[in-house]
Amino acid sequence: MFDLEQSITDWRKQMLAAGIKSPVPLEELEVHLREEIEQQVKSGLSEQKAFEISVQTIGQPKTLNSEFKKTERDIMKKMMIIGAGAIGIAVGMALVTPAVALYQKQGAMVHDAAIGFLIGIPIVLAGISTAIYGFKKRKA
Repeated sequence: MFDLEQSITDWRKQMLAAGIKSPVPLEELEVHLREEIEQQVKSGLSEQKAFEISVQTIGQPKTLNSEFKKTERDIMKKMMIIGAGAIGIAVGMALVTPAVALYQKQGAMVHDAAIGFLIGIPIVLAGISTAIYGFKKRKA
């Protein structure tokens, strides 16, 4: 006799064996599986047939795992782009801030302050544009 809960437990073991070890994606997949089974049963299928179709609908464990890994890589790339932008902003500001202080102290633009501005401002702008690009980028 078919045992739905045991079949779902076995399915989870297959997911774990395929490398989907993070609890959040695994729980999310199980919720989708259960919803799909419920929908199939409401349409008149037996639990066993509904389970089989639902497993096919959700996908094979190895395929799902590779999709999760691809998504994780995309997020990491995006975070690296944003991080590079933040570093650019910090470096640029580290050059501009002393230049501003020197300008305020001297009351006029001196050579050292001008160099800080000329180097720092483009670095800050490049950092800002890189960070914005990272935030807006859909896939890295």
